[in-house]
Amino acid sequence: MNKLLFSGLALLGVGILILASYGIYQLAGSDLPLIIKIALALIVIGFGLALIYVMCDRLRAIKEEGI
Repeated sequence: MNKLLFSGLALLGVGILILASYGIYQLAGSDLPLIIKIALALIVIGFGLALIYVMCDRLRAIKEEGI
């Protein structure tokens, strides 16, 4: 894998992780009902899993094509 691509993905992952951590911290301290907190957490987790799947699929396609 290209080092530049790997570095970019690593920085993207770290940025998303920091932003998600801050969001979880803010959400935990809010006075929203528990059901809203759970729903938001499930949406974020689902989006994250879908994003990881798409990234892995694209990386696999890049390896197969030899780009």
